[in-house]
Amino acid sequence: MEHECDTLPHWLTSSPQGEAGHASAAYNSAVSAPPAHPAGTRQPVKSAHAAEASRASTRTATGAAPTGFLTLFTEEEIGTPSPATRRAAPIISPLGRFGSAQDRIEFVRQRIRQLGFDSFSYTATRTSSHHKTMFVLTSYESQTWLTRYFRERYFELDPRVALASPTGMPFLWNTADLRAELPRAQMRSERLGGLIDMMEANGRKSGILTQMPLPEPELSASLCFNSEIGNPRWMTESIVAETLMFAHTIHEFIWTHAKSVIGIAPAQQQRVALSELQHAVLKAVVQGQRDKEIAYFLGLSPHNVDYHLRRLRQLFNVRNRVQLINVAHAYVS
Repeated sequence: MEHECDTLPHWLTSSPQGEAGHASAAYNSAVSAPPAHPAGTRQPVKSAHAAEASRASTRTATGAAPTGFLTLFTEEEIGTPSPATRRAAPIISPLGRFGSAQDRIEFVRQRIRQLGFDSFSYTATRTSSHHKTMFVLTSYESQTWLTRYFRERYFELDPRVALASPTGMPFLWNTADLRAELPRAQMRSERLGGLIDMMEANGRKSGILTQMPLPEPELSASLCFNSEIGNPRWMTESIVAETLMFAHTIHEFIWTHAKSVIGIAPAQQQRVALSELQHAVLKAVVQGQRDKEIAYFLGLSPHNVDYHLRRLRQLFNVRNRVQLINVAHAYVS
């Protein structure tokens, strides 16, 4: 079953002429604007992306549009995490050492080029039985590509996403192989052929895509590195390994510092009612304390700590300690 994202930002759905120019200006303004707030806080005045997301959400809530939602965000909107926020993160990401979002952008772009790629995309997707919610990082993609990719609804049938393993293993792709595997059905073959033509025209002839699971069962992230080199032989084992390590670095930084800013944070966090003791145990876990340390500082027995941790995993619908920390970090702070 193909899920749809029916509510798109104005600059993706407007005509190429006329109003599109105004929308593009709003988009470029949002991308180039300096960070006006620290990570984890909202701007008093909404960005072009956030304003459009708000309008889309209102239309969906009132029934004026079908369910479906696309949120675009930039590195500037993530901002620069404060020292306290970086220290409280489960893993200290090397991307957190930069003093500004622009410095971080330049580092990521340089690293992408060093690995041999020309562009990069990050998409977090929440999929339910009825619709798909997508969060797309736009700082390393061209507006031309994003406009056509979503306006033509190619995200619904992108074979790179469909063929990638959901376990985080890298999927190496090239357009020649994708074209050779076109389905027999004429209509679907024409649609996929159009997507492959667009990929080649926009310098996306080969690359690596990896899908990473997230604490929520319905939530996953796709990271795609694209190259204009058609022959896939240039992607050696060392290139693949380095790319996968870098993908994990980007993913960890975004999931830790951007989820509350752009709305990826699980909605269930606001619905979980905790006792004072449960909140204290959860805070200790997020801070990295071990079970014996939690028992000592809270005056509990190890058996009681184990009980509360099992109960917290049930409340937050996670399977292990790492997932509990990832899900509960924004909740505690």
